[in-house]
Amino acid sequence: MDHAKRLEIVEAENDELRERIAQLQELLGFHETTPIEWRLTPSEAAVVGFLLKRPMASKDEILSALYSLRPDDPPAVKIVDVFVCKIRKKIKPFGVEIETVWGQGYRICSETRERLAKEKGLI
Repeated sequence: MDHAKRLEIVEAENDELRERIAQLQELLGFHETTPIEWRLTPSEAAVVGFLLKRPMASKDEILSALYSLRPDDPPAVKIVDVFVCKIRKKIKPFGVEIETVWGQGYRICSETRERLAKEKGLI
C-alpha cells in the first residue's frame, strides 16, 4: 500500500474518531449552551452541562469528564469543589443551585433542570 493510500485511511479513521468524541461530549453535556449572562468559563459550563444531563454526579465522575484527556497530569479531586464554589456564586442570582449530596457528589435538582429546559432550552 502506498503512502497516499495509508494517509487517506488514517485521515478517515481520525474523522470517525473525532465524530465519536463529539457524540460522547454531547452525551456528557459538554455542548450545553449556558446563558451568556451566567458568565461561565468553558470548564464551568462543562460542569453545569454534565450536572444537567444526570440526576447526580460524583466528584470523580466530574473530574474524569473534565480531565480525561490529561491522564498523565490529572489535578486533585479538590478542583471539583473549587469549580462548584465558583459556579454557585455565578448562577445563584438566576435561581439555579448546585446541591451537595453528602458523601456522593453534586446535583441540580430535577425541578430546576425541568425549568431550565422549558425556559432556556438547555436540556
